[in-house]
Amino acid sequence: MRQSKIFFFLLAAAVSVTSCLKKDRMNIDLDQGPKNVVEFDNTGSNMAKVSSKFPGFYSDLGVLSAGQSKTFNINVSYSGADVAPQDITVKLELDQAALDKYNEDNGTSLEIPPSDVVSFPSTVVIKQGQRSATVPATVTLASDFDFDKAYGLPLKIASATTGTISQNFGKVVYSFGVRNKYDGIYKLTGHHNRVPYNYPYEVTMHMVTVGPNSVIFYWPDVQTYGHPIGVGPDPVNDVSWYGGGIAPVVVFDPATDKVVNVYNSGGATPITMFTGAGSRVSLFDPATHNITVDWNYNNNPLRAFFDNLEYIGPR
Repeated sequence: MRQSKIFFFLLAAAVSVTSCLKKDRMNIDLDQGPKNVVEFDNTGSNMAKVSSKFPGFYSDLGVLSAGQSKTFNINVSYSGADVAPQDITVKLELDQAALDKYNEDNGTSLEIPPSDVVSFPSTVVIKQGQRSATVPATVTLASDFDFDKAYGLPLKIASATTGTISQNFGKVVYSFGVRNKYDGIYKLTGHHNRVPYNYPYEVTMHMVTVGPNSVIFYWPDVQTYGHPIGVGPDPVNDVSWYGGGIAPVVVFDPATDKVVNVYNSGGATPITMFTGAGSRVSLFDPATHNITVDWNYNNNPLRAFFDNLEYIGPR
């Protein structure tokens, strides 16, 4: 299998890699002995580090349009040998201190989202004869949803009418990811019009959500934001780039799916939509999920890129 040669055209990119540990057993607080405890149960795998004081669960909520909502589960358990002897009312509250500790333990920078972005019931009832109960937390793509922030919902079990609150799993942090409809994995083909760099390019590109109706070019071959440029006749292997200093963001009108703006998030070099000679209508095709976008930098018509993004699938 041939591997593309990535030449650093102007500057190199820094790459960081993070990882997490998964915890597969049920969340039974072994420190409490044989008696039943009230605790948060798993919502997927525990994404927190082994050394983390509190567990953390992540939910990929997929595609959301402005104003739309999706939910993830909050699971509460009466864990131990017995079922609930009667209905157990469990009170839930936000806990900023738990989030601070979670960030410290896991090297994260999660923030509590605005109340119109995430809502959750204040109580959960574990019915008599049952061992657990589930309630939804609702995430809404509200006007103040900030894609530049990583959100975390830290909850604690403030009280329970029966049972002892778990020391290990009486607090939890829920995080989540949201994408817009333009997000995805694409095959990027195109060319630049500046001689001698007017060769074609063909790479796999991730278009990553950075706003309700905007996506940024993320090039997995270089593991950061950026855009290729052809430097030879082979569009797969003869490619270079400007480094992270040229990182276009494409903004769409959600009513028409036409591109209304292209700007540079990577540095001071201005990027705009290209409307000069040979330019096309820049848009997202909802039938094929493909994107056409023409843009240039430094307001120079001889610094234009003509991009075709063929949709492969979701990230």
